[in-house]
Amino acid sequence: MTRLWIVRAGAHGERELAAIEQNRLLPGFLETGDLSELISREAILSHLQQVLPDEGANRLRNFSAQLNQFVNRIEVGDYVVMPRKVTNGVAIGVVTGDYQFDGASDAKHSRAVEWREESLPRDTFKQDLRHSFGAFMTVCEIQRNSALERVIAVLDTGADPGPLLGKQGQAPQPTADDDSEAEDYQTDIEDIANQQIISLIKSEFAGHALADLVAEIMRVEGYTTKISPPGPDGGVDILAAGGALGLGEDRICVQVKSGDGAANHDVVLRLIGSVSNTQAQTGLLVSIGGVNAVAQKELDSNFFKLRLWQMPDLLKALFRTYGELSDETRAKLPLKQIWAPMSGSVS
Repeated sequence: MTRLWIVRAGAHGERELAAIEQNRLLPGFLETGDLSELISREAILSHLQQVLPDEGANRLRNFSAQLNQFVNRIEVGDYVVMPRKVTNGVAIGVVTGDYQFDGASDAKHSRAVEWREESLPRDTFKQDLRHSFGAFMTVCEIQRNSALERVIAVLDTGADPGPLLGKQGQAPQPTADDDSEAEDYQTDIEDIANQQIISLIKSEFAGHALADLVAEIMRVEGYTTKISPPGPDGGVDILAAGGALGLGEDRICVQVKSGDGAANHDVVLRLIGSVSNTQAQTGLLVSIGGVNAVAQKELDSNFFKLRLWQMPDLLKALFRTYGELSDETRAKLPLKQIWAPMSGSVS
């Protein structure tokens, strides 16, 4: 029976580009060692009790459930969703290989996957599936509301048909190897909220308007800014400078990419050229769709010259300046700060 799984690539998306580039699932759990010979959840739990003796019993049961799914229960041919943290997209693929362990690798645990989509906007899916994609767990099966059939439909047609007749509200069904203790349907409320804010930004600040939002954030943070008019910008959307009258040494050339697609190597090279042409000190690339692996390598090699804002960075900047943004901007982005208990802090 074909199943649908979520497999994340780091709490902050730190392994996402490697997972895409290498066509692999890279869930982490780096401290656990080789699990190749452990064919049951009980065996994995016993192993974890030895290698992680300071972890609590509930946490170890949770880990063992997730790892058992990744090592033993996911099968070749199953579908997998990797929610992206650095963009508002999800990667979707089909599992093509069994569990592998490579002690010399930074990722260690992996499975081969054929990616069908690398960063499909979450807005492609209806709200109930977006909610499921916000599950806390690193590895979990998604069964609710015809999830598998709908993911396949999106791959085939580009549209989510919604819950299929007779399956609305279907609850996850326990299997013979019941991993229900993994609590795979606890939702990351912060992630869900951030995704909603991202959707609002994409709607209210589409296209060149995103440069207006970024420039306003920079003005609140003390920069004098000049925004290029809509149309071909030659790699410059915003010029920003610190100091009195904007004549300080802190000079930034900003390129803003508002589309869902990842910025590529050419975008980074154009930004490098713009930094030189404008006599800026630093280049800032703001990209809602993130960057691809080649572009990230170019950014890394120009660490002292270039910086990247992906969606988490843009949200952090928005949150820290929100109270000082214009009334017009806050009307387009009506936000309210709340406090909520962390997962696991309440029973």
